[in-house]
Amino acid sequence: MSHEVESMAYANQVPWHGLGARVDESVSVDEMLKAANLDWSVDLRQLHYADGKDEMLEVPGRFALVRSTDGRILTITGDSWHPLQNAETLGFMREYVEAGGAKLETAGSLRGGKIIWGLAKLNHTFDVTKGDSVNGYLLFTSPHEVGKAITVRTTTVRVVCANTMAMANSNSTLEYKQNHLAEFDVEAAKACVENAHDELAAAQARFKTLAKLKINIEDAIKKVIAPVIVPAFNFTDVEKDWDILDPANQPKKLAEVIESINTAPGADPVTGWGMLNGVTHWADHVAGRDGASRMHRAWVGDTARAKVRVEEGLLQLAA
Repeated sequence: MSHEVESMAYANQVPWHGLGARVDESVSVDEMLKAANLDWSVDLRQLHYADGKDEMLEVPGRFALVRSTDGRILTITGDSWHPLQNAETLGFMREYVEAGGAKLETAGSLRGGKIIWGLAKLNHTFDVTKGDSVNGYLLFTSPHEVGKAITVRTTTVRVVCANTMAMANSNSTLEYKQNHLAEFDVEAAKACVENAHDELAAAQARFKTLAKLKINIEDAIKKVIAPVIVPAFNFTDVEKDWDILDPANQPKKLAEVIESINTAPGADPVTGWGMLNGVTHWADHVAGRDGASRMHRAWVGDTARAKVRVEEGLLQLAA
């Protein structure tokens, strides 16, 4: 696929990023594990070094996290690292999938196995405005990399344009994070997952608030969007009558966001909801060099964080 998306499988419709191999919608967790090429394990192996005398000596307290299928080293860590196996990652969702509370739709590997994820659709859909529907999802990301946390969170997808909304508001009750210095706390993660429908109800309230916020593009850009998307751009350095809506005055990223605000499916360039969707459409469908890099950035990278910050900024204006 690409160096960002190593392997992936999906059920139902082709995902917004257009990547992966299709599987039947009734796929089980175990079948998804195989279809997504995630049926491998990771092991900690002691690091050694050559002493110059034809002997290999141990590097005290240093280990390589190695993939079973090809011997690829995914990260270097200490002896306190607790690997979370791929089967455990998708297995966490098993009871919700099998109980009918969710449908596992997507799973895969990013960056050569360094990040594993599973995405399940929850039985929770709501309308922000009449006919503008949003579906709720549960996303589990499990990194095989030092410095990255295991994360369980809700996310939403706007049906009309397949934009993924901000993963979690800063006040979210559902964003379980854990490092690898202890065994994965299944019960603590489950306690957060139990709040998923409450979290989606809170998201619905936030989105409806934004839909009621009347705002023009110029104000949204200057007050919220530009400081997040192009923070180095300084509006105080330009003349008073300078026009941000003139394409000649727009940095490339900002021009792309404005284009999404005005022309993306379901465009609503007069409300806070429309402004947020312009940013999410840009992040999911425009930013970056290809679909794989966009997906990685929009789920766990810089544009994912940008979505949260833009939403929070618009909500402050609404308040």
